[in-house]
Parts: sequence; C-alpha cells; structure tokens
Amino acid sequence: MNALIIGSGGDVDKSRLEGIKADYVICADGGLEKAEKLGLKPDLILGDFDSVDLSVLKNYRQLNIETVTFPSEKDYTDMELAVENALQRGAKNIVMTGATGTRLDHTMANIQLLEKYHRLGIDIVIIDNNNYIKIISDNTDMEIEYKKDCFVSLVPVTEKIEGLTLKGFKYPLTDVIVERGTTFLISNEIIQKTGRIILKRGTALVFISND
Repeated sequence: MNALIIGSGGDVDKSRLEGIKADYVICADGGLEKAEKLGLKPDLILGDFDSVDLSVLKNYRQLNIETVTFPSEKDYTDMELAVENALQRGAKNIVMTGATGTRLDHTMANIQLLEKYHRLGIDIVIIDNNNYIKIISDNTDMEIEYKKDCFVSLVPVTEKIEGLTLKGFKYPLTDVIVERGTTFLISNEIIQKTGRIILKRGTALVFISND
C-alpha cells in the first residue's frame, strides 16, 4: 500500500505531488491546512493539534474522518506517529510532505526517519517544493531523469559507502569509496538524458534539489 503523509512544515505545490498514487492519506496536525490548500480529503487525522487552525479541524471532523488525538507531551513527533499508523494499515511505500521547514530539528528528525524505516524494508521519500529526498543502500542501481537547474547530492549515512559509480553526471565517478562527513558528493549535475547512481555497499541519502 502507498501512503501520503502531510505534515505542518513547508508548503508543497500540487504539481509536486502529480503522479503519486496514494491509497491512504494521513494528515499530521497542521498538515490538515496543507491538505485543504491541496484539495485533499485525508483518511486519517492525527496529532496533538497544537499547530492547526481549529476551524479547519472542525470542518474536517464534520466529514466523519477518523481522528486520533495525542497529548502535547509525548515521546514521538506527530510525523513519526503518522508513519507508525501508516505501517499499521499496511503501507510499504510512504511519501512525506510538509516534513521540512524552518525548524531544522524537525527537518533533521524527519530525514532520519528515512534511515530508521529503510532498515525495516519501508521505502519513504520526502518531497517539498525544492527537494526530493530518498535513501539508497547495498546493490542500488538508480536512474534520475535530467531536469534543468537541478542538483544531485549524496550524503553517506554509514561510515563509508563503497563501489559508488556516477554516470551521466558533470562530475562522474567510477567505483569509489566515500567516507561519511565529507562534502565531496554535494551539488553534482546531470548532463545527459539520465543520470545513473550505482552503489555496491553502504547507505546514503540522495537529494535531488533546485534553488
């Protein structure tokens, strides 16, 4: 099952979500206002509701949408609770939007969720108006279509990544080892019809970004 989770972070244009097939939509707290702007009706609303317009919440509750309320003092963020609820409903692929924004602690925590659930076999990507973020690991062969003014960066998550090859990029690589904590893989560009990322061992975050 494919799930879409909408958080209360930065806005996302509807065009950025085109092509995403969501069987189940979850709004985490203030993400409900994002859903209203996007014209989406969620299947589930959850959170402590400290960041949502109460009039918007009231209107959606009148549609008899399932609502789960958590206390404001809790051990996990609304986004992680939303992911857990998606998994309980059988989701294997999740798109998170409204997961980045001015609160860098929340942005970082949400990015780390990709790593946590990747280890459990769950594929999560983050989309906002400027970024597409996903995680890759052992024996990956990934193709990315060329887009003008688009940058591709990799950030190692494990202590090192091995056997990294980049084809179709401005700065190609062949079977290299890159250690965690370097900026060596930031801001590459695709110069052919597609760019290809091959990774033999290790785990890395892939950022496809535009300014």
